[in-house]
Amino acid sequence: MNHPGGHLAVALLLLVLVSMSTENNIIRWCTVSDVEEQKCLDLAGNATARNIRGQLLCNGTADAATMYADEIYTAGFCYGLDVSVGESYNGVDGNNYYVVALARTSSSDLSLLEMHERSSCHPGMRTTVGWTVPIGFLVNTSQISVDEQCNFPHAVGDFFGYSCVPGVKDPEHDPKGNNPRNLCEACIGDENDRHICANNPRERHFGEAGALRCVAENLGDVAFVKHTTVFENMQGKNQESWALDLELEDLKLLCPDGTEADLFQYERCHLAVVPTNAVVVRLEDKCRVYKYLERVQNAFGNATEGFSLFSSMNYGQPDVLFNDSTKKLLRVMGTYTSWLGSTYTTILKAFECEGGCHWVQLTVDLKEACYELERRTHIIVLLGPPMALIPLTQSNSVQSRYGKEAQRLAVVLP
Repeated sequence: MNHPGGHLAVALLLLVLVSMSTENNIIRWCTVSDVEEQKCLDLAGNATARNIRGQLLCNGTADAATMYADEIYTAGFCYGLDVSVGESYNGVDGNNYYVVALARTSSSDLSLLEMHERSSCHPGMRTTVGWTVPIGFLVNTSQISVDEQCNFPHAVGDFFGYSCVPGVKDPEHDPKGNNPRNLCEACIGDENDRHICANNPRERHFGEAGALRCVAENLGDVAFVKHTTVFENMQGKNQESWALDLELEDLKLLCPDGTEADLFQYERCHLAVVPTNAVVVRLEDKCRVYKYLERVQNAFGNATEGFSLFSSMNYGQPDVLFNDSTKKLLRVMGTYTSWLGSTYTTILKAFECEGGCHWVQLTVDLKEACYELERRTHIIVLLGPPMALIPLTQSNSVQSRYGKEAQRLAVVLP
């Protein structure tokens, strides 16, 4: 759930998307980096050369935006936006990855329905895999109860015996320094016992490989990771000693119904399926955006020569405009919740008390903000009037960037 700059990017997008409309034959993109602008211009030029109906402009009013799954939920739930197309990495569906619960095979008395006072290993604070999905699951199964202050870290700390949640004590996530210490007790830091619980690789239990290591070293009962994590770190693919000593038969999956399964049964034994990125639009633009993207996809989606819609090879960085793993764009006939899936949507609802729809309104130079965003996020930012919506939790950092004028203009929206 924690994407660098993601909330700020979404904030910049949402007001524009809900308030603007444009000509039926024009799709407007405002790129946030030179490489995005170049690929957008290349797409527009090649589309014109092929006489593809519709006009793509690489700046201007927002018509569409690519967003992560949790941002799609905010866009739909809070602002009434919808999804036009989604990326497919297998050419069949919009599944990105499965979030699974890993445990040692030797742990015979473990159940996902009885995790109280157990130890847990998480890739990082506020990540989809390591926080949103597992904590949402525990809330929805009534194992964790959040107080009126909506203090998830305290609820999680009271629930687990001890854990490693890298970043949980960072000022970004713990500005008052009150988050429970036991959420760092399964962390080990670096080789010199420094940087314990750091939200970076200096903490050796950071990330999905780190969470797997945490379980492998018997410092945690369960690790919350992607279904691919084990296969990416075993059978010689990870040369660290802890991974070389680990065999596939040493691990198992814990299922949401309290049963268990082997590592290859993740399609039936998982906490959630996280969908791929999708293109968010106003409801009235859903069809026309799909039709334009379908036309350019038919022309350039599988191109092996010349311009390729899903390749960033010529642009010096990955995932320009679309994820490079995309095989095709799928039309979304239902609502945004149909793309997210019922299980993932229910998990996200567990966090509604955090007030995801409450924002700080702030007038700033959006072009400048766009280029600041480019440094931190791959999200396509499309601009309209000089108005941005900044998440309340980020208002201080934004004010420090834009000065007293920004501070004067900031107001809380209901």
